[in-house]
Amino acid sequence: MIIDSHTHYPFGEFKEMKNIVEIIRLARKFGISKLCLLGDVFHYGSYPNEEQIKETNDLTIELTRKHPDFLVGFCYLNASNDTDFCLREIERCVVQNGFKGVKFEISLNCRSRKMDAIMKKVTELGCVAFHHTWYKSTGKHEEESDPSDIADLAARFPDAKIVMPHLAGCGMRGVLDIMKHKNVYIDTSGAQPVSGIIEYAVEKLGADRILYGSDVVGRDFSAQLGRIYGAGISEKDRKKILGLNAQKLFKLN
Repeated sequence: MIIDSHTHYPFGEFKEMKNIVEIIRLARKFGISKLCLLGDVFHYGSYPNEEQIKETNDLTIELTRKHPDFLVGFCYLNASNDTDFCLREIERCVVQNGFKGVKFEISLNCRSRKMDAIMKKVTELGCVAFHHTWYKSTGKHEEESDPSDIADLAARFPDAKIVMPHLAGCGMRGVLDIMKHKNVYIDTSGAQPVSGIIEYAVEKLGADRILYGSDVVGRDFSAQLGRIYGAGISEKDRKKILGLNAQKLFKLN
């Protein structure tokens, strides 16, 4: 079983359903069982308004309804928008449409206390918070979060299930930042394969806290799977990373 915990789609192109069918065909070619859709997070820039957020989530709802056995929805939010709107959107996506969690991008740093009511809701529902994370020496956005920010969020909400994406972008330093926070998982996406990083994450976090993610469409299935298959880890740990951990965390059949 392979579950890709981190995928996106180009908003304009995927209005034509034939394009998502092609992505599913490619995923199946590589033995992938399910794709988790985190939304087209940059179609409307870094600070999408409420209507733009709803439009993005509407498309995810439409796609998951058309392919319920293969696509898993996540609710995209701009946490700097009105908090009541964010809470209503979580209710609409997670409770009414069966989404498995919430995806945050770079619109608000996760140290912000404006996150608190949203994270309380996520925790109450028992779903998962995906929060974009990256360590950068240049080009960092004003509100972009890094792994030390995720560690702060995890300490404030120890009962929340948090996924810190982009192992390749967070690096060894990012792994150490979250190591003591058992409620934080990391996905393997971000950049192209880097020798030794999977092994390091397994050593420091344990395989149970690592999820396979490709970041498709921006990257490709083959290279992202290659980093898992090429890692010097046990077959038991490989199976956990490729799918068993995501199946358990997202409560998938």
